[in-house]
Amino acid sequence: MNPRPADIARWWQFAPSGQVVVDGKGYTVLVNHTLSDWLGFPSEQLVNRLASELFTCESRMVYQGVLAYRVADVGSVSEVHLSLNLSNGDTLPVLCSARRLGDQKDPQILISMQPIVRKDQLERELLEARQAAQTALEEKEAVITELESMRTTLKSHNEELQRLTMRLGHEAKSDPLTGLPNRRHLDVALKELLSRAEGFLSEGFCMALLDIDHFKPVNDEYGHAVGDQVLQQLAKLLSSKLRGQDFAARIGGEEFALLMPKTAIDEASNALERLRQAIEVYHWQPVPITVSLGVTSYLPEDTSETLLARADRALYTAKREGRNRLVNG
Repeated sequence: MNPRPADIARWWQFAPSGQVVVDGKGYTVLVNHTLSDWLGFPSEQLVNRLASELFTCESRMVYQGVLAYRVADVGSVSEVHLSLNLSNGDTLPVLCSARRLGDQKDPQILISMQPIVRKDQLERELLEARQAAQTALEEKEAVITELESMRTTLKSHNEELQRLTMRLGHEAKSDPLTGLPNRRHLDVALKELLSRAEGFLSEGFCMALLDIDHFKPVNDEYGHAVGDQVLQQLAKLLSSKLRGQDFAARIGGEEFALLMPKTAIDEASNALERLRQAIEVYHWQPVPITVSLGVTSYLPEDTSETLLARADRALYTAKREGRNRLVNG
């Protein structure tokens, strides 16, 4: 005998996982009893609220930049690590998977959550890993001290070690595929710009995020070798088109970040629009590409996180409005 709709609805309410349905504007439509019990709020207080407000401040950026973005882009996402805000002030780490329901005109998102029951064990393993890293660091420092004492008798070996150290230092700050600075190098450069902006000189600057439009089909249809070739071509184009003081980095996948020191938002927007147009008309081989960009300028009290979040929201808007465009945030 087929289950009745009422039985199915009751089963959904008491499913072993937390469940929430979100509309196309990001507001909660339905919340099952399981999730409301975890949160400590009745279901009626949780509907018609932004779904991002269910999570901690740190998790909201991941929710918008990863979960919501991936569902909007490809229709689903699996195992995104977020933390819920509970009514008693505690937090609950959960793994979230989501899938888009309905059509593009009236989309809804079903998000399923599972608590991470091994959290304490993972924290202990992390502490042990940190202790092991500290021991390894101390051992490394001891080796360096011993090598320094041998410098006078092992000059040739020391010169080779210096060359190796320089190469490793470069590789640690560079993306191996494109040769551009990597995310770690970007973080250092961004902190330096923030310190200048907060200092006596009060130098303003702009930050932009750039993402290749529809890059996944390039890899799927032509293969990852062609995808790598596109990334390398784009890196060369960025290096040739940006001004000497600007800074471009590959921060992951098909996403790049741009820092523009001593630049007002209007000047940055004009330069980035010229860059977008240059990319659009470039003779790409074997497949043409376009990019979406989000740009923002430094505001007083900004941090690395707030700048990145604002630029990411502008980039998300550019993609949502049709891609191949620049949006100011």
